[in-house]
Amino acid sequence: MSDRLVTLAVHNYSRAQVLKSRLNAEGIECYLKNVNLIHSAVPGGVKIRVHEDDMEQALRIVEKVNDEYRKEDMKHEASGAKVQRIMVPVDFSRYSKNACQYAIGLAEKLNAEIKLLHVYYNPVVNSMPMTDTYYYQVNLDEIIRDIELRAKERMEQFYKDIQDQIEQQGLKNVRVDYALIRGITHEEILFQTEEYNPDVIIVGTRGKGEKPGDLIGGVTRKIIEQASVPVLAIPEGSDYNGISNINIMYVTEFDDSDYKAIRKLMSIVSPFSVRLYCVHISTPESNKFDQVKMDSLKSHIQEEYSHQLFECDLIEEEDKLKGIQDFIDQKQIDILSLVTHKRTLIERLLNPGIERKLIFQSNVPLLVFHADT
Repeated sequence: MSDRLVTLAVHNYSRAQVLKSRLNAEGIECYLKNVNLIHSAVPGGVKIRVHEDDMEQALRIVEKVNDEYRKEDMKHEASGAKVQRIMVPVDFSRYSKNACQYAIGLAEKLNAEIKLLHVYYNPVVNSMPMTDTYYYQVNLDEIIRDIELRAKERMEQFYKDIQDQIEQQGLKNVRVDYALIRGITHEEILFQTEEYNPDVIIVGTRGKGEKPGDLIGGVTRKIIEQASVPVLAIPEGSDYNGISNINIMYVTEFDDSDYKAIRKLMSIVSPFSVRLYCVHISTPESNKFDQVKMDSLKSHIQEEYSHQLFECDLIEEEDKLKGIQDFIDQKQIDILSLVTHKRTLIERLLNPGIERKLIFQSNVPLLVFHADT
């Protein structure tokens, strides 16, 4: 047996003790590191370490224990929760109209309501020197009233067009409302997300007036990064042609958040005929251990969604983006889904998240979940 110790997992003290007992019961020597025995404190987490030769067997045991914890946690969550509210931020561009088509198709199947949200911006005019404060205020008030009036007129026409489309399609159970709000666009959208509490946000990837080179608009980017609910981002080239059979690619990084995200994903697409592909982009060095984790995820899906058509695949590819794009083309994927994790600002600037790059290169709608929701 190799004397080299490798770190199997990092957990809090009590969880580490459970894992140690299970591993020892299976005949695997296990060592805990970073344990303060006096206070049972966990500086940075307790490392569970095993001999290198035992790593694969130990990892399978750890996955079993983790699955037991996940099932216990899921008992406390609302099971079978259905989508009831869809929020669609609009700016009257064709991107917004296309996003609305997806929202209507989803709402019709889910018997959900749609809320259209338009945020108009009030400019603060400070570029021109003003000596007469009253004159300045009167002119600013007139500008604001004019902006409000135009926004209201366009919102009412947009709403009427959507209602006409619903009526023409003979859809009886799609309910649409709208809200018109003054403020900074992304801030108000995020605030309304907390107030309205939608189950999903559907948004175009670019807004009106943004440069052609900006393949994902600044507002959409902020919604994807900061919204507390799933976001379905519709790229420019993704024209709505109805929703029936859906091939969904879920890209996993083998994080605990996968289980909650997949549950929410299934609640969104449950009325449709779906084939789910759970995919991890692997490397030759990590393939053996990735297979253990994939087997655990596959077992979970098989147990929780026994009726569901699904496949679990490891793709060996050093270039993660290329591996995903090749799979999209090969399997004719309709929706790409993944979990995004919050990163520091500097990390985002130096290494933009893969979800943004995927929107750059693909015409496939992207459904993003958040690890902390």
